[in-house]
Amino acid sequence: MIAGTVGLGLAVICGFLALAPPHRTIADRTALIRISTLSPAEWRQYQQARGSPYQRWARPALLLWAHRLHLRPARVDQRLLEEAGLDATRFTRIDLQALRLSGAGLGLIAGAGLGLMVPGSTLLVPLLAWAGYVVPVGVIQRRRRRRQGRIRRELPDLIGILRAFHRAGVPLERTLHLLAGQRASFPVLGAEIEGAMARYGLGLSLEQALEGVAQRTGLPEVYLVVGTLVQGRRLGSGLDDGLKDHEVAARAAQRNQATAEASRVSTKLLAILAAIYLPEFVLLIMIPLFLGLLQHAFA
Repeated sequence: MIAGTVGLGLAVICGFLALAPPHRTIADRTALIRISTLSPAEWRQYQQARGSPYQRWARPALLLWAHRLHLRPARVDQRLLEEAGLDATRFTRIDLQALRLSGAGLGLIAGAGLGLMVPGSTLLVPLLAWAGYVVPVGVIQRRRRRRQGRIRRELPDLIGILRAFHRAGVPLERTLHLLAGQRASFPVLGAEIEGAMARYGLGLSLEQALEGVAQRTGLPEVYLVVGTLVQGRRLGSGLDDGLKDHEVAARAAQRNQATAEASRVSTKLLAILAAIYLPEFVLLIMIPLFLGLLQHAFA
């Protein structure tokens, strides 16, 4: 059972580690100029060469299998994938469905192998298949929660910088261009602003580009900040007051989150201490005391 479970877990984890490789920036301006001169075929080859092992090898096999089996897209909201930070062009609901069925197949294989080695363990085959089927969605949901937690930690400082630039008289477009790609200070929001500025340069309005950022985060706080930016840009006033209120609320939420995490840590420490000292207390004190009372009562 242990070998089959470990094998299934490693297979699924290795597959998901390759789903969304870290964003690779091109720091050399000469390389950017060279890339801008590539033909469409050369650009596709360049993207394939820079893709992850999943994109180059595993994804074509999964898509071929999905096409042969006429798989339907997984019944999950597309926003779940976007809020998890997955690229919709690189990982779709068809990919998710194929990955879920692959996990179920790995669970069946692990259960069958375990049944050959350990008699009577064939009852675990449905459990392992079910685990392999549901683990991909669970990994995506966990990834979304972690990403949203990072956004909540980055949001107060980002609002503070927006307020500082606004007070200095810097236009909103220039401010967002300066914040785009600031991976050192804002790993998640910097990438999202960079993508919004790219879409803005391709013809979208600034309001639509910012609304796309809010949709990809899925957080009410970001929706409120984006609404304040859009309204302040249209009206030309009230932006500083609105951003101030959002910054105060974001920092208060950040402090509350830190307090909640600290309380969870203390609860875990108490549970660990109880798990360590409670058996000794029962063996050394409670059992001898109970036996002494019984001996005294029936003596």
